[in-house]
Amino acid sequence: MNFWPAPPSGAKGRGEEKILATIQPSTRKARSPSTLIQQMEEDLLSGHFRPGEWLKQADIEERYEANRFDVRMALKDLSARRMLEHLPNRGYRVSSLSDKERSDLLDTRAILERAAMVLAARNVTPQDLADLREILDSFAANMLSGDLVYLRQLNAVFHDRLYAICGNAVLEEQIQALRHRAQNGFRGGWRTVESIGRSHEDHVRMFNLLEAGDGEGLVRLVDRHLHLRDQTGAE
Repeated sequence: MNFWPAPPSGAKGRGEEKILATIQPSTRKARSPSTLIQQMEEDLLSGHFRPGEWLKQADIEERYEANRFDVRMALKDLSARRMLEHLPNRGYRVSSLSDKERSDLLDTRAILERAAMVLAARNVTPQDLADLREILDSFAANMLSGDLVYLRQLNAVFHDRLYAICGNAVLEEQIQALRHRAQNGFRGGWRTVESIGRSHEDHVRMFNLLEAGDGEGLVRLVDRHLHLRDQTGAE
């Protein structure tokens, strides 16, 4: 089962087109309000727009080839999820978190992830493990590629698949929402090959603990891994 975008030089496989859209800033025509929201969210999470950057409606219409009504709906949706700020009579800008707000988000996410990992260790299936192993193998095969955008995408896919194992859709959605808010517009990330390797090693340990059904070990590792994310901007 494929979960990630093909490397830029490779051919796309089944299910890769949707994720591949996050590799570059979106320039495809938005054919529906939901598509426009998805494309804008992808660009916000990839750091294409800077924190505090103003988004002009006319520019958004041109960039995504969308009509005015759909752009307004997308801006309202992203504002409601606090990825954008709406200032009356001024417009919308990319949300910018203070250090305290980012720390609070991380603490809250850690609480939710602890619960999710306990459930995941209890609910994991052989298919879950096979899916995670496939993602890990792809990451390992591309660690030295230098394509950080592609590696970040693989990283996100791993975490999304891991959250899904908990079997609680509400918990999964809340973790992802907090993760998106913390990453919104953030341009930090892995700075060395060693930091990429440390992140991958943590993911492999998560896999091993999950395979062993060790929920307590997963909780301890997730806490440490989130601290690594707070330092590097990449999980």
